Amino acid sequence: MRNILKKNHLAYLFLLVLLAAFVLFFMKAWPDRQMQRYIAAGFGSLYFLWGVITHTKSKTINSEIVFEYLSISMLAVLIIVLITL
Repeated sequence: MRNILKKNHLAYLFLLVLLAAFVLFFMKAWPDRQMQRYIAAGFGSLYFLWGVITHTKSKTINSEIVFEYLSISMLAVLIIVLITL
């Protein structure tokens, strides 16, 4: 795991910044639940793209990885949407 982090430290730093921005925007949009859902969908899309791009650059991409990132991002968005009902 440490070897992967050392190789892709900029990619994981970008993901950390993306997550922090998501939390910040999600909290700032608090009374507006519809906006929170849009922010969650945007984060899910960006997370999926981040995973695909990162694995494409490291030449470790395959269909299982794409479906894994797609399913995790969809599950996270679904959970957030259900929480904001």
